Amino acid sequence: MLNVSETLVHRLPGVAYLRVRNPYAAAVYGALAPRSINPPDAVLAALNRLAWLPKFGPPFAVISSDFSVEKVELERPWLLLTAWRVGLDGSVTSVEGAKSVVEHRMYMRNPLAKVSVVVPKPHRLVPVFATAKNVTGLVAEVLRSLGLLYARVTLGDYGGRFYVLDVDPVPAIETREEAAAVAELV
Repeated sequence: MLNVSETLVHRLPGVAYLRVRNPYAAAVYGALAPRSINPPDAVLAALNRLAWLPKFGPPFAVISSDFSVEKVELERPWLLLTAWRVGLDGSVTSVEGAKSVVEHRMYMRNPLAKVSVVVPKPHRLVPVFATAKNVTGLVAEVLRSLGLLYARVTLGDYGGRFYVLDVDPVPAIETREEAAAVAELV
């Protein structure tokens, strides 16, 4: 057990199980270990939504300016995601609202916030904590495709059809069951 916030790190011996809230930091520290439960490349693939949205997500449009919002031909309301997972997702009900959000993202200092992905807003969101050992179906395909051994995958319910809307490759462990499932991977 190593607290990386208090220690200078050159190498991590053994298998890294990273309990870091920042998934980008998890990818960096994971690269310092010979093995990581979720390998750094898999973490980065999960964070890049365009790595998995074409295969597992709903219909979408990618935009990078407030002018391109008017050209989106998806039914509203929309869920406005960032192309890279940075925690700025939200729903909008109008073109004007989407323009405002996109314009705000353009002026942020974070370059990962500058490209947005528009998807139809689902009827409901279904978060699923999954490990490679305890999941089947669509979520299992997502984990396998990205090379993850565990993640929290958020599905969107579109009238009984489910699509992937988010993949958290370093989720907080919230229950004893989740902790036990991850412990089986080590």
